[in-house]
Amino acid sequence: MRDSRRKEIAAYITRRGSVTMPELCETFHVSMNTIRADVSFLEQTGTVEKVYGGVRAAQQQEIPLFAQRAQLHTEAKLAIVRQAASLVNDGDTLFVDAGTTTMHLLDMLPLEIHATIVTGNLHIIAQAYTRPNLELIVLPGALNRRTNSVSDVSSLEFLGRYHFGKALMAATGLSADGKLNVSSYLDHEIKHLAVQQSDHRILLCDSAKFGAAGLMSYASLKDMDRLITDSLCSPELRALCRSFGTLLEIAE
Repeated sequence: MRDSRRKEIAAYITRRGSVTMPELCETFHVSMNTIRADVSFLEQTGTVEKVYGGVRAAQQQEIPLFAQRAQLHTEAKLAIVRQAASLVNDGDTLFVDAGTTTMHLLDMLPLEIHATIVTGNLHIIAQAYTRPNLELIVLPGALNRRTNSVSDVSSLEFLGRYHFGKALMAATGLSADGKLNVSSYLDHEIKHLAVQQSDHRILLCDSAKFGAAGLMSYASLKDMDRLITDSLCSPELRALCRSFGTLLEIAE
């Protein structure tokens, strides 16, 4: 009976947000001493927290959307970026897109390789500090927590000054018709310009993103010279690559 009551109290506090101790006594028809014991137990479990005048549901720290995405399909993403890193040659000039796959690039590049990297990807920026063989050019802009990158309209004028031998591109989704989708206008403009400024365009995209629609598309799969994806690549995606003449590489 006590355990059941405590579960009901926790659910009640969660629904209400915050309540007073007398309110709990009245609602559950128990003494103040009993409510104090129940609340103390729930506080120890992290379900509620005491505040002035009563108790409230514990404030759960929200996981940023980027962090949630970074935890999905991790093995596939690491295999994909490992394959992409094998295509980077000494002296290359690269554009490295923001994304939960591209963020792992420097983990896969040999320490001795020399390259120039243009990016707004904060994970790449942080790691490059300890890689003196890499020349890092950082896009200007404001912090974008959704993509863990820096970007704003000033990024476009800055990016337009550069030409890239290779662009390692990401997408939030790859439509069934081959469109590479993004969720914001600024993402669209940056990615679209990077594609235009690059000689060789490489899309890093795990198979789970195939068939996912988006707000707008910055390019098509046919604009990509190469798609690197994982072993769960569908027959439909394989056929699409053949029809567009896009080289398909399966990262094992």
